[in-house]
Amino acid sequence: MTGEQVWGVVRTILAAVGGYFVTKGMVDGAFVDAVLGGAGTIFVAVWSIVSKKKTA
Repeated sequence: MTGEQVWGVVRTILAAVGGYFVTKGMVDGAFVDAVLGGAGTIFVAVWSIVSKKKTA
C-alpha cells in the first residue's frame, strides 16, 4: 500500500467516526474539522519520519 492509499483509508475512517459523534450531538462539526486537521498533520509528520528512516 502506498502512503496515499493508507492516508485515504485513515481519513475515511476518521471522517466516519467524526460524523457519528456529530449526529449523536456529542460534538459539533467545527470540532471534528479541527481534530481531523490536527490528526492529519501528525499523521503526515510521522509518515515522513518513518519513510525517511527506511530509505536511509
